[in-house]
Amino acid sequence: MTPTESAVTEIWTELLGQAPPTPHDDFFELGGQSLTMVQFLARVEEQYGVELPIDVLFTSGFTVAEVAKAIDQGRLDAVGEEELAELLKQLEGMSDEEISELLSEDA
Repeated sequence: MTPTESAVTEIWTELLGQAPPTPHDDFFELGGQSLTMVQFLARVEEQYGVELPIDVLFTSGFTVAEVAKAIDQGRLDAVGEEELAELLKQLEGMSDEEISELLSEDA
């Protein structure tokens, strides 16, 4: 499970009162309603600064896996080309150990 999937699972668990059995279970089949969905979307925007497109969630499935993918894509899209190039340049100068340490801090 990715860090984003874990975070989405945590939010769903709080809102639905139970953890989804797998990352591929549908939000509405687990008892989610439209009001709960709005609360979830607000939490995602607050936590990640990403406004999830509702149409994408309904066409690809409102599951932990698909929502996490949409959040990660939204975060990636928010990064400008210059900022991304600078981050890549910084990573190129780091050892594998430094990168692993950096990744473990984000998890």
